Amino acid sequence: MATKLEAQGGRGGEEWDDGGAYENVKKVYAGQGDSGVVYVKFDYEKDGKIVSSEHGKMTLLGTEEFVLDPEDYITSVKFYYEKLFGSPVAIVTALIFKTFKGKTSQPFGLVSGQEAELGGGKIVGFHGSSSHLIHSLGAYIIPSTTPVTSPVSGAPTKLEAQGGRGGDVWDDGGAYDNVKKVYVGQGDSGVVYVKFDYEKDGKIVSFEHGKKTLLGTEEFDIDPEDYITSVKVFYEKLFVSPTEIITALVFKTFKGKTSQPFGLTSGEDAELGGGKIVGFHGSSSNLIHSLGVYIVPSSTPLTPSSNTIPAQGGDGGVAWDDGVHDGVKKIYVGQGDSCVTYFKADYEKASKPVLGSDHGKKSLLGAEEFLLGPDEYIIAVSGYYDKIYGVEAPAIISLKFKTNKRTSFPYGLEGGTEFVLEKKDYKIVGFYGQAGNYLYKLGVNVAPIAN
Repeated sequence: MATKLEAQGGRGGEEWDDGGAYENVKKVYAGQGDSGVVYVKFDYEKDGKIVSSEHGKMTLLGTEEFVLDPEDYITSVKFYYEKLFGSPVAIVTALIFKTFKGKTSQPFGLVSGQEAELGGGKIVGFHGSSSHLIHSLGAYIIPSTTPVTSPVSGAPTKLEAQGGRGGDVWDDGGAYDNVKKVYVGQGDSGVVYVKFDYEKDGKIVSFEHGKKTLLGTEEFDIDPEDYITSVKVFYEKLFVSPTEIITALVFKTFKGKTSQPFGLTSGEDAELGGGKIVGFHGSSSNLIHSLGVYIVPSSTPLTPSSNTIPAQGGDGGVAWDDGVHDGVKKIYVGQGDSCVTYFKADYEKASKPVLGSDHGKKSLLGAEEFLLGPDEYIIAVSGYYDKIYGVEAPAIISLKFKTNKRTSFPYGLEGGTEFVLEKKDYKIVGFYGQAGNYLYKLGVNVAPIAN
């Protein structure tokens, strides 16, 4: 069953809903007006046939199209919305679609105003509101656990390199078991050097590309039993290069770990992923011009242990897992009108800080912080979850944290179904759950309290 992600944008116009019972989105049409997007049309695939649905009002300018390749699918849509002169509510000013194979549409409209991105799986339907303008847009998603079919059964899928066409082409191949470590070197204008440590039959195989500077490299280590699921590539044509070069790289893992941005996040961006990344390819000179990946299916999740307490809440959004650490150092909780919309935890491992990843979406209220002191650790999390009007799945309403020294106040309103995440003589060393525009579900990983 598809998960319905709440529409973002303004509240004007009449609501429409194409549903999420389709197999794929094959083509997108977008029409622009003087102020923003005025028309959208989607060609859906169902039982081998095309079903089309259109919304808004087409102008004399006609439409622009985004056609998906065979066996590709949309994984996210980024849109911009703003309250412009002449409209009492916000309207959608631009749309950008991204696919599993790393293809990114042109911006349909003018990129201005607030920004939101919906995704986290395979998009199979849209909903929203419109008049003679498009006021809001939401999506239906299903898990993208089945990657694009490889030419050879069991072989990795090669996703096209993103960036510029300069430099010499290189290819590390995709015959490895995992990527264990990434090294990135920066220069004055962008990324100048990359090195990857691959694991193959228990041994490490390394490849390096570009040219290291006196600034050296920064590193991204992948935890045991974790793996890279996506890399976001930023690229731009700068004064020092006749073609685009990579300005920044951001890596994400299955357990929810996100690297710092290696470089300056400027220019265009593309995200490659949809499975387990097992190799890289691209082009380079004394700069890194482009980067692509090899992926295999990530259909086998990490094996839950007896030290994992089942998550509580509703079955909505996309699964995430921060993994296991030595302890929790700080928690951020963001609230909306009716429930918790945002969650983040910072950890400590081997006496070093580990910055957590964002889960959910901050509202205009921002986030409150719960900071743990020296020798303090969390022994229990309690809270409530309930069904919210207009949201398909129950969401977390409030959270409260108990440590070996104190108990926090409730973050949110107490009501609905109560839950407690706790194991006697154990402390909490990691969080996992499900999130979209809200925090739907929360679970914990625990470890014995040392005497």
